Amino acid sequence: MSGRINTFRNAVRDHIKTLLPALRSCEIQFGRFDIDALDRFSIRAPSVRVAVLSSESEQEASDRKSAVLKCAAFAITEGRDHEESAWTIAEAIFTDLSPAQMFGLLKLSGPSAVRITPIVTGDLKNRSVSIIAVEWTQTLRHLGEGIFNDEGHVITEFYLNGEEVQTDG
Repeated sequence: MSGRINTFRNAVRDHIKTLLPALRSCEIQFGRFDIDALDRFSIRAPSVRVAVLSSESEQEASDRKSAVLKCAAFAITEGRDHEESAWTIAEAIFTDLSPAQMFGLLKLSGPSAVRITPIVTGDLKNRSVSIIAVEWTQTLRHLGEGIFNDEGHVITEFYLNGEEVQTDG
């Protein structure tokens, strides 16, 4: 089961990997990235973590749901020039988030309310690490498309020995 939100997250991640090929890592992040997340995960810098921070429901005229996604790409750098490197990565992502950027998807608005916010803590400074968030809002239309079967049940996927087994729902 994938769904539109997961498809969107993967498309953003893949686009940023192409935009910034020198990154050592570009992955999906569950929620906000901060110093605690840095300690929990082994991250090779420079890196970007892509997250959907929250979503608000919006009803469409066709009785379909839309989701107003609050998104972020977290630039993580370390070493001697960590601040300068983080700002360069953040600026590249910020500049790429033009109103026409749809990450190869349909039924999606362009990015809006784009902003850059450094994540500043004393612990980060002591560790020669910088984290900068590039945040934006984007509306994903036709939410739920592709995750329900003909009877209106959520499609579930079950794997046995690495192979997908179809279930009745």
